[in-house]
Amino acid sequence: SCLFFGLGSDGTVSANKSSIKIIGDNTDQYAQAYFQYDSKKAGGVTRSHLRFGHSPIRSTYYIENADFVSCSLDAYCFKYDMVSCLKNGGTFLLNTTFSAEELQDHLPNRMLAQLAKKNAKFYIIDATKIAQEIGMGRRTNTILQSAFFTLANVIPQDEALQYMKDAATKSYMKKGQDVVDMNHRAIDAGATAFVQVEVPAS
Repeated sequence: SCLFFGLGSDGTVSANKSSIKIIGDNTDQYAQAYFQYDSKKAGGVTRSHLRFGHSPIRSTYYIENADFVSCSLDAYCFKYDMVSCLKNGGTFLLNTTFSAEELQDHLPNRMLAQLAKKNAKFYIIDATKIAQEIGMGRRTNTILQSAFFTLANVIPQDEALQYMKDAATKSYMKKGQDVVDMNHRAIDAGATAFVQVEVPAS
């Protein structure tokens, strides 16, 4: 089970719709996606609940105990208690412009303490910088989606990246080859751009 916190209109929901379709179409697992939107839509918070596994999924409900939690905006670390939704030993991925060395001074102590207590695997990625360098503006969704597939290891990495590229080609071909190529570069970049952060024991 996975929970993704995104910014309305940043593409997080679209990326997760694509992710769950890739998992459902290319594995023997049952898959479900459920989305929460802020009343403001654009500029508000979105929560994408992704569930997949070998047992049939009988109902729709919010995920409160996730194996993987992702956050596309580091300001959310002060607004939402995201780590409380993470299982012990789970993975937390944060998009941030801060380096690993700067995090101690820029993230809430309670959040770092929770990550340590849960023995979480904590990764950061500067998807914002990558998106700007590639020419995608503020749309970090494809980069974070690629990092998710690599870290979650639901599908072998090479296969997952190819499925993502095929989906991007299908979605963006009408906008031209340049847009397709830009998304392919974002997929390749996201697969390796994350860094693991050691969480000091509190």
